[in-house]
Amino acid sequence: MSAPARPTHWLDHAVALLSGRRRVFTAGWGDEKLIARLSDTARFEEAPRPIAVRWEPPRREGHVLVSDGAFDAPVTELPGPARRALVRRLSPALHPREGRPRRVYVVLASSGDEGWSTRDRVWRPLVERESIEAVFLENAMYGARRPEGQRGTSIRTVSEHLLMNLSMVEEARALLDLFAREGRAQLGVAGYSMGGSMAALVAAVTPRPVAAAIFATGLGAGPVFTEGLLARGIDFAALGGEPGRKRLGEIFGVADLDRHPVPRRPDAVVMVAARRDGYVFPEQVEALHGRWPGSELRWLDTGHAGGLVMHAEALRRAALDALDRLG
Repeated sequence: MSAPARPTHWLDHAVALLSGRRRVFTAGWGDEKLIARLSDTARFEEAPRPIAVRWEPPRREGHVLVSDGAFDAPVTELPGPARRALVRRLSPALHPREGRPRRVYVVLASSGDEGWSTRDRVWRPLVERESIEAVFLENAMYGARRPEGQRGTSIRTVSEHLLMNLSMVEEARALLDLFAREGRAQLGVAGYSMGGSMAALVAAVTPRPVAAAIFATGLGAGPVFTEGLLARGIDFAALGGEPGRKRLGEIFGVADLDRHPVPRRPDAVVMVAARRDGYVFPEQVEALHGRWPGSELRWLDTGHAGGLVMHAEALRRAALDALDRLG
């Protein structure tokens, strides 16, 4: 049966054409024992491992203080360079008004997003205007955390991708736990696309109330990898053809959000989605919204790439509103 026709923004097709030249999973499935173990766990019932971030002295850039840090990654199976987790913090240079709570967002990276520039463009105005700290986490397997031999962000095996996703969740959980111990009064987690999917999972498995700004994210990642435009960049021949496509959907389905709890404060969840998204289908977004009663869903008349490129202010507004709802 062919997939139903969906309205897709032209920019998504253009991005898919360019990014599809960088194939992922060219080395196949990878470590089968690791896949089996990760597929059988991912319940996140244990408390996050405590971390200690080694922060460099901050530097001032206008109304923002920028500081880089590193800590030991809690997921020990990561390859060598990826075991050093990297973070960047944007803080307001001026002290918040007296009586205002200390607020911080942990912001996760989307697929293919190396470094800090994309998230800096979106989040810096919010830090300047609203005295909110934003902490960016570099994905394992990306940037300075790439394993030896990997070209760009083209993850070579499925098992390595699963490790990246697991580390995103565990490192975000550890950062939230650290900031809570440091006395931050309001905590949030956010992300776009893959970053949004992992941020949603973090919000679901965190035992304390957190705000969640979830952008371009649906109930599960399976359709993204097997039906959406992202699938054009996957080397399904290396995965065994059509049976591999089906298995890939099943493996990523382990993290579907209907298999995990509802966040403690679903009313502090604001989702922003695109009606003409060729990567994350609108029906998947609506399914997540229905799973989390009390959450808010806001639509943009654009595609997956357009939401990030042309609607940054809508994303900032959603993040601010989600935090404000924590009270």
